[in-house]
Amino acid sequence: MVGLRSLILLIFPLLVYTQSSLRRCYTCRSRGQQGDCKDPFTPPEPRIPGLPLPSHTAAVHEIPCSSGWCQKTLDGLDKNDGDDFGIATERACMQRGPSDGKERCAYVKVRATEVYMCFCKGDLCNSSRNILPSLSILIPSIILIYNLL
Repeated sequence: MVGLRSLILLIFPLLVYTQSSLRRCYTCRSRGQQGDCKDPFTPPEPRIPGLPLPSHTAAVHEIPCSSGWCQKTLDGLDKNDGDDFGIATERACMQRGPSDGKERCAYVKVRATEVYMCFCKGDLCNSSRNILPSLSILIPSIILIYNLL
């Protein structure tokens, strides 16, 4: 049991450091069934220096994000219609996070148009359909497991 506690104590600071030090977001935009930005999203493969960038990943980038907040926006999503032909999907870095500091998805007005927007905090967090739990959920879980051992 002591070995497992020691392992948790060693891994925990690494998780906190990784979460706080890496601040990148995917950036891309595509419409309908065409393009690399739509869901299900496939992150680009790591680039190998000296080899050309594959054409299917040329439009998806991992950029540094000083705020640490990423977004995914769906423009043209009809709440009542399941047709996603005209939906534009955009992933980007937010200049600043929400005033309440909470990750979420909601319909919002952007330049007089209603869009569905998700925003999250964390390294490359705007890769999935849903926002994944952040360290705010992970930390209490690790503490609980540690105390149970």
